[in-house]
Amino acid sequence: MATEAQKWLALTAASVLLSLIVAEGVVRIIEPRAVLRKFFETSDHVFHHRLIPNARGRQKTTEFDAVYAINAFGLRSPEIAATKPAGVKRLLLLGDSFTEGVGVQASETYARHLQAALDGVRGSERWEVINAVVASYSPLLEYLFLKNRGLTLDPDVVILALDLSDFFDDIQYSALARFDDQGEPIAVTPPTDPVHSPAGRALVGVKDFLKYNTRTYNFVCRRLASLLAKRSLNFSGDVALDKYGALRGDPSALDDRSWWRTYDYLQRIHAVLKARDIEFWIAVYPYGLQISAKEWNTGRLFWGFEVNRVYSSHAQELVEAFGRRHGIHVVNMVSDFQEAARTTFPLYYDNDGHWRAAGHQVAAPSLYKALTAHMLQPEGAGTPTTVARSSIR
Repeated sequence: MATEAQKWLALTAASVLLSLIVAEGVVRIIEPRAVLRKFFETSDHVFHHRLIPNARGRQKTTEFDAVYAINAFGLRSPEIAATKPAGVKRLLLLGDSFTEGVGVQASETYARHLQAALDGVRGSERWEVINAVVASYSPLLEYLFLKNRGLTLDPDVVILALDLSDFFDDIQYSALARFDDQGEPIAVTPPTDPVHSPAGRALVGVKDFLKYNTRTYNFVCRRLASLLAKRSLNFSGDVALDKYGALRGDPSALDDRSWWRTYDYLQRIHAVLKARDIEFWIAVYPYGLQISAKEWNTGRLFWGFEVNRVYSSHAQELVEAFGRRHGIHVVNMVSDFQEAARTTFPLYYDNDGHWRAAGHQVAAPSLYKALTAHMLQPEGAGTPTTVARSSIR
């Protein structure tokens, strides 16, 4: 005969189970299934992580809900032919989450706006913009991608959108990388945490079952992730420890010597492309706190920045100086965003910090203007044409 304690435990278990079933039902009504990157992104033994070819999914937060359709090559880009068609020039974009378009639909990314603008250029050659970008990539991973896959697309121009967090990311990825005897990067393999005990394996199995078969688990994880991450953030200004270290401290004392890993990978990319007569450019862009005291205010608090302050863009100027020293053209988008911020708000998501669709509408003409001025004029043309933002939206 069951004791009172057993009856109480059974009732409690039944109540918890019923509550979970009700919660799952509610979440299924309000939340689609594939709202995490794991539905279209996976780990990789060479590139650390990559997008899954032909995958479909959504990345959803409290601020946005963006649909992802990955092409057969594993890119958030329209389908592309393995062999470059005759009469076509290819512009290959490398970068991280800003260029991938976190927070916006694929049609709203600056890659698509740039493609539309280039489609309007008169001439015998057609341009094809390939968005070969994966969130959280940095020049080390971009170098590996370019050597192993990107060059097979036969690009004529490669533009790498450098993020100020790349200096931190390159240090983290370099610690996981394998190099040959000459110091050449071979692969960046994500770490694994093997579970040896039966109890541990059972818990992992339960977690995986919930992750792939319930929506409540993912719903809760998305909301707890930022709180758990907050505990490990570093605001020291040291790019080896602080993701946004290049933005902190006295701008006049900012020193880019600690960025040497990233600079080394950029020079490796330049050398690989130069040997193949492929043009290489770097593009740098500002964060919201560098163009307006009103942008990214919630995110500032999370990352330890002051509100109602416009931060220096000296870091982007240092990248420009690096480019001049090494013969690499650098497009600095800061002034274009500062100009846009005078009449357009918001350009960035307040918490997440990535560009809204309006931000991509600034980035596209900023690049197009530079391309038109330096490379895309037909032979015999006169003064390079600049294009207003409104004409390529």
